[in-house]
Amino acid sequence: MEYKNLYHGFIKLFPEDQEVFDTLSSKNSAYEEDGMHIVFGMIVVPYLQSIVLHEPSKAKKAFDYIEEMEKSGEPMIAEVVEFTILEALIDAEDPNILRECLKYMGEETKAALNNIGKWFNKK
Repeated sequence: MEYKNLYHGFIKLFPEDQEVFDTLSSKNSAYEEDGMHIVFGMIVVPYLQSIVLHEPSKAKKAFDYIEEMEKSGEPMIAEVVEFTILEALIDAEDPNILRECLKYMGEETKAALNNIGKWFNKK
């Protein structure tokens, strides 16, 4: 897993949703050349929030990828998970989002979430 290919690796999992990714990209003015934190924060996180509530069959595949990101051993990749994805899910307006996401998270992702949650007074 390479940092520069994270976004392509993620969206490749869901070829049927390419239009959704394109729409989120355009709507949020977030493009891959803006960086991984931008595309994950403004495209992938809203996508995750949607699928955990409306298409849970896709959520497991998405969170398996995020688990692999967390387990990669690459600090820059882990930062995308921890400081972009997980912080956004912890701070989501709808508390059901995080509860639903927890159902699909792997052990490493949950451990990171617990560590980050301490800063938000959430566990």
